[in-house]
Amino acid sequence: MEVTQMTESVLECHRANKVEQQVAFANVYEFWGNDLSLEEYVQWRMNSLHHQRATWYVGVADGTVAASLGVFPMHLQRDSKIEKTMFIGAVHTAPEFRRRGYAAQLIDFSEQDQQQDGVEWSFLFSDINPEYYARMGYQISDAPSVCIKPGAEQAYDTEAFQIEAGLETVKQLYTGNHQHCSCFLYRSDAYWEFLAAKHAKDHFLWLQEEGEVIGYVHCRAHDDLACLEDFAVPDHDDNSLAKVAATVSSLADQHGWNQVHGWFPDSQVGQPWFELPQRQTEITMWKSLSDQQLNSSQIRELSFFRHIDHV
Repeated sequence: MEVTQMTESVLECHRANKVEQQVAFANVYEFWGNDLSLEEYVQWRMNSLHHQRATWYVGVADGTVAASLGVFPMHLQRDSKIEKTMFIGAVHTAPEFRRRGYAAQLIDFSEQDQQQDGVEWSFLFSDINPEYYARMGYQISDAPSVCIKPGAEQAYDTEAFQIEAGLETVKQLYTGNHQHCSCFLYRSDAYWEFLAAKHAKDHFLWLQEEGEVIGYVHCRAHDDLACLEDFAVPDHDDNSLAKVAATVSSLADQHGWNQVHGWFPDSQVGQPWFELPQRQTEITMWKSLSDQQLNSSQIRELSFFRHIDHV
């Protein structure tokens, strides 16, 4: 009797067309659908400013979108040079195609494709065991998360502002915040405009000393929780970071937020309302797509990434 041997489908990887994007967005609904219906969710993704920024890749097997991901354009400023960078998001494999290595194949294809456009670095934020991405050459940045609760006295004088009116000053403060860094996320004017439009309804506060604006804090609220999306102060020393944290704690008390989560550089605040737990999700990982590497100081500086840049 002749035995027929089953062969595994070959994955064909390419940039997604509009129809394939819709299928990919429908596939990821199982994880990120929230309270929307499937149809509403797909249309939301197709129309959102955030998802329109990305280049979407799919892996097709047996005529079906088996795997998908988005590549979001960013830039890294390293030693005063601005270098093209890709941020990978929404990596997904359909249930019937899992455990075949399809996601890894698609990531590899997207990296090679982006290299053709001069991209030198790849970043992602892992929600799974980071060893999975480590096998593909990604390295971990040991940046903690943060949990700030009400309970502190306000440290900086503050004044609320609208991001559209204050955007130019915010840009300057962000750049000044990183003046001593040799490696940080460079935000182009186009990217700043996108961030301002996306976060227009969030909470923005100027940080002031002796009547002078020296920084800002940006929080996004959802019911009784909030996220510290972004902030800037002249220095990253423990004293300045403790004052930022205290100001956020006071803001939480004013708005009735039980806690504020987000990303924060490692610091010695030492207060009962402040915690720096190790990140279990959204773990920053990076990979060089060239023969260049980050040095130990630059790897530490990746902890200055802000949650607003999460993809």
